[in-house]
Amino acid sequence: MRVRFTSIVFFVAALPSLALAQAGRGGRGNGDGKADKYAPTNDLPTYPAAIELQKFNPVAMLIDQRSKTSLTDSQVTALRPLQSKIYERNGNLIARYDSVQRIYKPLNANDASTLKSDSIRTRALQQTLVMNAVFDTLMTRREVDDGDALALITDEKQKKKAADLLDKQDASFAKLMPAGTVHRSGGRRRPR
Repeated sequence: MRVRFTSIVFFVAALPSLALAQAGRGGRGNGDGKADKYAPTNDLPTYPAAIELQKFNPVAMLIDQRSKTSLTDSQVTALRPLQSKIYERNGNLIARYDSVQRIYKPLNANDASTLKSDSIRTRALQQTLVMNAVFDTLMTRREVDDGDALALITDEKQKKKAADLLDKQDASFAKLMPAGTVHRSGGRRRPR
């Protein structure tokens, strides 16, 4: 019974793609060789390498950009333990993401043999969920990390410049998240 149910679900899910293929669009174009941006596909998102995510330590960025915020040597010295703590705290998450991302293979709608296998599609979707969860957790942790870093900067002028830099880095980090995935929190996290 389970096999028949799974086959029926897969068939129903594949109907729109089959209909487009019958119409000469193949799920990718509009018949004149141009891509149809609204055509449904079975493509799964692509994700950045773990090493890219690891580069987004907010304290490391503040230390690297210390001339823009006029941080003193003593302030940099006070920030360094927090920098290490962030790398250490996120290490397991990044390692988990890396292990899933290395075996993750986005499905391509043009590869019919891949799409026919329920187990391959299910595994890819599970991997997608894991990587999205890691992104969401890292983004949530960034909120705490940003706050901890700003708490170590007492001068209000320096703090404002640092907050602006952190906002830009947060936006860059969020852009790494594949299209179609949503981070649960949002909006500005630091009062001005």
